[in-house]
Amino acid sequence: MPVISVSYSDLCKLVGEPIPMESLGDLLARVKVGFEGEEEGELELEVTPDRLDLVTVEGIARALKGIMGKEAGLPRYDTFDSGWKVRVDPSVERVRPYVVGAVVEGVELDEDALVALMRAQEKLHQTLGRDRRKMSMGIHNADVIEPPISYGAEPSDRVRFVPLGEAEEMTAREMLSRTEKGREYTHLVGDGSVVPVLRDSKGDVLSVPPILNGELTRVTESTRNLFIDVTGPDLRAISQALVLITTALAERGGRIGTVVVRYPGEPGELITPDLSTSELTVEVKYVNSVMGLNLTPEEIADLLRRVRLGAEVKGDSVRVLIPPYRFDFLHPVDVVEEVAQAVGYDRLEPELPAWVSTFGCRHPIEKASSLVRTLMIGLGYQEILNYVMTSREALFERVLRPESPVVEVANPVTASYSVLRDSLLPGVIAFLARNTGAPLPQKVFEVGDVVIPDESAETGARDERRVCAAIADSEVGFEDIQADLYALLRNLAVEFEVRPARYPTLLPGRTAEILISGEVAGVVGEVNPEVLELNKIKTPVAAFELKIPKL
Repeated sequence: MPVISVSYSDLCKLVGEPIPMESLGDLLARVKVGFEGEEEGELELEVTPDRLDLVTVEGIARALKGIMGKEAGLPRYDTFDSGWKVRVDPSVERVRPYVVGAVVEGVELDEDALVALMRAQEKLHQTLGRDRRKMSMGIHNADVIEPPISYGAEPSDRVRFVPLGEAEEMTAREMLSRTEKGREYTHLVGDGSVVPVLRDSKGDVLSVPPILNGELTRVTESTRNLFIDVTGPDLRAISQALVLITTALAERGGRIGTVVVRYPGEPGELITPDLSTSELTVEVKYVNSVMGLNLTPEEIADLLRRVRLGAEVKGDSVRVLIPPYRFDFLHPVDVVEEVAQAVGYDRLEPELPAWVSTFGCRHPIEKASSLVRTLMIGLGYQEILNYVMTSREALFERVLRPESPVVEVANPVTASYSVLRDSLLPGVIAFLARNTGAPLPQKVFEVGDVVIPDESAETGARDERRVCAAIADSEVGFEDIQADLYALLRNLAVEFEVRPARYPTLLPGRTAEILISGEVAGVVGEVNPEVLELNKIKTPVAAFELKIPKL
């Protein structure tokens, strides 16, 4: 989940009153923000991926004001026609095709506000923007720009400007190789021969997205009027990012001005940002049945206003108005979650469902998993936990596995968590790669689920519980990991066979399959030195992975 840092004093100033540190954690939990700690006036907060409006300190303050009773209902953001226009040239279609923009006037930017703005920009780049691949944002001093703006693709050796943070003029091609951001993000513009460019009517370069803005439009504490551009290959993502940042700036007193963006083809002419609201209607009976309460329509409407939603009672239902920065509403149950947040989960009394006549017990797979954990700990291994969600790079490229069908996340917040793992071994190797400085030997294991595509399953995929173990040491081989594998299986009273096998992550000639009842139940062997080199692991590693249901 995204972790952000915000200034405690800035948060209190935005809320409008000091918030006692002893009550801050409880208040933040009421708006789905985890309080990780405080150090020298900086708060470390964890935000759920579905609430990207909370990656800005302004968004958190907006939510807190509702829970604290300082403001209620739907925030309103009036817009005005800024008169600014952006013309999109056809040349940019194959480079970075979409752009949206906005003008925000009258923003008060002190040091805290400026730091918060830059932090929000970078966090949106990492999350919604997938490290700038889907979206990148430029924030400019509007007072030095003469509209209209042009957005097109140009040869990089003909684009000359002073990149942000630099003292001398250079070409865009030089910027890609000589600046830190250029080297980090040059892969997003192909071979770098052609780059997208934003220019004003004077021909001044505002930005070479998604790499760097120009020094000309640097934003400082004295800046009061901003021009914001967001570019990328995903029109939905860049539009959402623009809404998030402009509404956050409006919480600091900024006035949002719309910009007309003209495309040569689809989508035609756009007026951005789009701050229109959406709505859902929920039945009071449905809300109460899910929560186990007996709330009146008026009580539900009042609770929804406390979480900054619009609410209007319509007989036995409530019409809910959703602000433009909330992209997480898909179903009426999302409204029920908001009601529960407003009530406070700690205030809900647990009760046994009346329609269930039996009590639950541990599932057999959980019993087996617990036994496996106990045995692995007894063999001297330390348990680790990795996320089920991962990336294709970690799952295939970094462990030399050929790509195969996996379950993909439809709209991932970040590329690091875009697919569901179908093996535990890549995650265990990644763990060892992150802990190369730990004392040797390292003996780690994980018991967890993988997700296998399966057309015969109702959902098109099935979960499978597995155990994976690895030893990293200056001298470790097949015999070491095999001894622990045999000890595990014999303590489980499992009859098994072993036969030579080939597995891309493991070393040929030092790899075997484990067969139980004639079926392949796992693999054991030494990790391929090429994999170790890819992951910068300096010691030999031996590992095994087993399907627990086969045990």
